[in-house]
Amino acid sequence: MATASYSTLPPARRRAPFVPSIRGDLEAALASPEAFLATAPSVPRSVAWLRDRTLAHADGVTARDHALFETLLATTSAGIETEDTILAARLCPVEYALTVLSGGGSPAQPRELVASLARLFGRAPDPLKRDDSFSFHVPAWTVPLQQPGSRYAHLDLAVLALFRRRSSPLLYRDVLAHIAAEKLRYEPGRAPFALSYAPQELADVLGVAGAGPLHVGQLRLRHLDPAVEEIRKHVRSFEIVDVAIHHEARRRAGALVRGEDGKRLDGRAVTAIVLTIRLLPPERLETVRTRSLADDDFAFLKERMDAPGYAIRPETLVRLGSALPSTSLPRKKRGGAHPLLSSEMQSRYLYWLAGIDEALTGEAITPAFETAPLRGQRLLDAIAQDGADKAFWAFSMAEAEAPDLAPALYDKPRLRLAIEAARKARVDAARKDAAKERRQAVRQARADGAMPAPVPKRDNTDSHEKPVAPPAAPAPAAPSPPEPARPDPDAVVRALAILSTPEAKREAKDLSWYWQYALDFPLTQAGRLARLFLRTEFAAKFPLLHEADSLLGGPYVRNIRLLGRVFGVTKDNLAGDEKPIPHPCIDQDLADGVVLVMGKSFAFAVEGGRLGGIVERLGEDRNRMVAQANKALAEWKDRQKKLARAAARPRPEPPIPPIHCEVRMNALGVYERVDGA
Repeated sequence: MATASYSTLPPARRRAPFVPSIRGDLEAALASPEAFLATAPSVPRSVAWLRDRTLAHADGVTARDHALFETLLATTSAGIETEDTILAARLCPVEYALTVLSGGGSPAQPRELVASLARLFGRAPDPLKRDDSFSFHVPAWTVPLQQPGSRYAHLDLAVLALFRRRSSPLLYRDVLAHIAAEKLRYEPGRAPFALSYAPQELADVLGVAGAGPLHVGQLRLRHLDPAVEEIRKHVRSFEIVDVAIHHEARRRAGALVRGEDGKRLDGRAVTAIVLTIRLLPPERLETVRTRSLADDDFAFLKERMDAPGYAIRPETLVRLGSALPSTSLPRKKRGGAHPLLSSEMQSRYLYWLAGIDEALTGEAITPAFETAPLRGQRLLDAIAQDGADKAFWAFSMAEAEAPDLAPALYDKPRLRLAIEAARKARVDAARKDAAKERRQAVRQARADGAMPAPVPKRDNTDSHEKPVAPPAAPAPAAPSPPEPARPDPDAVVRALAILSTPEAKREAKDLSWYWQYALDFPLTQAGRLARLFLRTEFAAKFPLLHEADSLLGGPYVRNIRLLGRVFGVTKDNLAGDEKPIPHPCIDQDLADGVVLVMGKSFAFAVEGGRLGGIVERLGEDRNRMVAQANKALAEWKDRQKKLARAAARPRPEPPIPPIHCEVRMNALGVYERVDGA
């Protein structure tokens, strides 16, 4: 039988280059100027496209023409244009184009559209009506500028429609191109970056013709300053903080500088115009990418859902984790930041719950309750107006930019427990209200005849004798607990990488001191600390160790649960505040060993860098302590049985020993013993 050689095998299928999509519903946005500004669709454009100067130097092209050009191409293009597809004529309704031209507030007329099409595509000035459609051809110079697979940025079409100065969209495009080319992204507290232009370069960016000598003062007065003002007013992805003019160095006394015409120049020439730009936090959820995460990473969110009015979707938290950089992990080799860890997302969700509880109760946690734009009643108004997801996004971005609740909640475990209890109370109240509404709806439907009446339960009246229940089958023996599943190798690698960081070692040192109080007073304090540790403090105070333990399958959490059971922590009192009482079989020596081995061994291993086989070593510690505790329990039970048998055994009265002595009364009338001689 013939076999296929390597040369005859079909080639491996290569993945097509990534093509970014339009953000926002463009068709719905073109329904009216108000919808266009509210939806604010954004189109992806490559760096080469953004830096192209063809439209900048075209005759008579206005700011509104830029918005119309980008919208027409986004509406009529499907995928990547080629030399063949670009020859086809495109058809667009007049109403769509007038919607874009009317974005600035003043309604556009068909004659304005005719003039704009003539400037952009060289179309003949034929009159158009509102219910007509017009055709146009995409310019051929746009084909090499698409560059699929290269870096890109999203142009906000609503921002382009709001611009009124011709230089504004040109400067806006160039700044976006620089951000995309340098891979800049928003990070809380990040310093602004500087974008420097030579005077002639800035004139080229702003589309100023270079026929005559360049006057920098007029360039700034007529073109740069109006563009900066409009960008500060409309752009939401970045802001221009400052515009600085750099001059050449001062001349020495007596030095003469002459221009091209031979005349003496007294002033210093401008060498650079520097824009200081700060990236703003993303305001829209759809502008942030999502990432694939395991369901276990979001178990806490599924279990900690809030009432319907305040609940957020899991994908919103995923986007927040991608938008904010992690402060626990070191930066990547190329300088980028890792996304938020699961523990950090839990903290962000806790701050949100704190803000809601603060707003509902009116009890201020920090002084910013009175002044911050998303605190107190202002937060509740934002939730009612924009929804919980958008309000959570804006609240989290403000908290990341200027942390206020995070420092206040760091060392207040009782406040965190109260916030969690308030969330549970809201969920329970919402469930009761929903059940009550369903019962009322069923009663109303039955009263209106839309539902049949309920069928009453019938008793067994055929026999007056009570049926004899069959004997219950013996309960099967409880199966032994299954062995914990082995962690994924990739997860183990990630966990060991986290535990190797200096931040994790500092947390390990703090964890060792955390259990020191329990080691000093184990019989009275170990159970209380274990309960607080399992409820909130592990994830809140030691986020890196908590993340690594979750990736390893939770061996340290299992050890702490066993430690809690040894000292009287059960499922019934885990959420309460009553004092846990350890079993009488636990003596001082065994209590010291349990706290030291189960509580501190993990901290010692991480702090000392002994990470090889850490899961197996934690399991061995657990098994050893279980064996010692079982041995102590068996010995205690044996002693109790012996004491019970001894207490139940009848005991005869002890015999009275005979007195071999003589007693006589002395002169004082007291009997005294007289020993025989």
